[in-house]
Amino acid sequence: MPLGTVLGEFTLKVMSVRHSEMGGGQVRIEVDLAGEGTGQILGQHIGTLAVVVGGAPSRPAPYTYLGTVLAASGAVVRVSSWGIGLRTGEGHKIRYRGATCYTTDDPSLAAGNNVIAAAEFEADPATMTVKGAVCEWK
Repeated sequence: MPLGTVLGEFTLKVMSVRHSEMGGGQVRIEVDLAGEGTGQILGQHIGTLAVVVGGAPSRPAPYTYLGTVLAASGAVVRVSSWGIGLRTGEGHKIRYRGATCYTTDDPSLAAGNNVIAAAEFEADPATMTVKGAVCEWK
């Protein structure tokens, strides 16, 4: 299945981090993020990335993301995403890939309510940044 149009790109800064012991050697890491998104939904982006890690560092780590875009148009767009993260082998960087859905009541952006998008982003704990893009999944 091919990826279609790039819906937007984002650069987010880590605002806070929380760790929760889950037992069995697993830890849930929650990272609060804020920054700017460009593209079809231009605006300020805030949200929380939650990742479950445990075992060997080379193991895939499932993630969920729940966020909000405060669009430049005044619209509010909710973002929900889930997928897998893997270490890149370059320092502490982690590459994430997954599916994303948008929800809004704004009529001018309502077409996005029916889109399943592919998200790819990279987290760099050394610089406390997350950068990536979202493409329409056709």
